[in-house]
Amino acid sequence: MRTLFRKLFRQRYGNPVWDGVLRLTGIVALLSIPLTVWVPRAGGLVGFGVVTVWVNGPISPFLPATFEPMLMLMGRVYPPILVAIVATAGTLYIEYLNYHVFDRVLQLSALERMRKSHTVEWVLKWFRKAPFFTVWMSSWSPIPYWPVRIISPLAGYDIRRHLFATFLGRAPRLWFFAALGVWWNASLGMLVAISMSSIALALAIYFYKRMRGRPSGEVQELAAANVAEG
Repeated sequence: MRTLFRKLFRQRYGNPVWDGVLRLTGIVALLSIPLTVWVPRAGGLVGFGVVTVWVNGPISPFLPATFEPMLMLMGRVYPPILVAIVATAGTLYIEYLNYHVFDRVLQLSALERMRKSHTVEWVLKWFRKAPFFTVWMSSWSPIPYWPVRIISPLAGYDIRRHLFATFLGRAPRLWFFAALGVWWNASLGMLVAISMSSIALALAIYFYKRMRGRPSGEVQELAAANVAEG
C-alpha cells in the first residue's frame, strides 16, 4: 500500500508539465465519475477539459490550429460561455505549469550564454516596457504566444499578472470560437478536416526537419522543453 501511494503521489512522471498533466487527468477522471452519474450531460465537458490541458500542454507543438475547431464543435453542444469557462480553466492550469518549467530550465548554467546574449537582452528590455500588454496581446491575437512563455519567466515577471493577462486575452478568444460554431454553419466534416490537416502538416514539418538533420536553435529548444521527458 505504501509503495502504491509513493508511485501515485510522490514519483514524478516525466518533467513537471507531463507530471502535472497526468496527475490532473487522473484526478479529473476520478471526480468525473460521480459527476457524470448525477449529471450525464456534463461528461462531454469533463472530457473537453482534459483535452484542453493536453492540446495546450505537452503535445501543443504537434497540434497547431486544432483547438479552434474543437471549440466550435463544443459550442454546438453546450452554451459557448460554459465551453469558454472550461477551456479557460484548463488553459490557465497548463500555463501555470509552463511558467514554472521554463523558469527552471532558463536558470540552467548551460543557458547562461544565451541569457546574456545581446538579442535576449534587447528582447527583455522591450518586454519590460509593457509586460502585461505583451502577454495580453499575444494571448488573443495571431501573434504567437509561445515566446512570452519563455520571456515572461526570464524577465522575472510576476506569475499572477502573467496569468491574469493570459486570462483577459484567452477567455474572450475562446468564447468567440465556441460561439462561432453556432453562428458559422460549417459541416462537421469540414471542422474535422481542418483539425486533421493541421496535425498532418505539423507532423510533416517535424519529420522533414528530422530527416534534414537541422539543428534547433536555443529558443526553439526552450519552446519544446515542455514536451521533453526527464
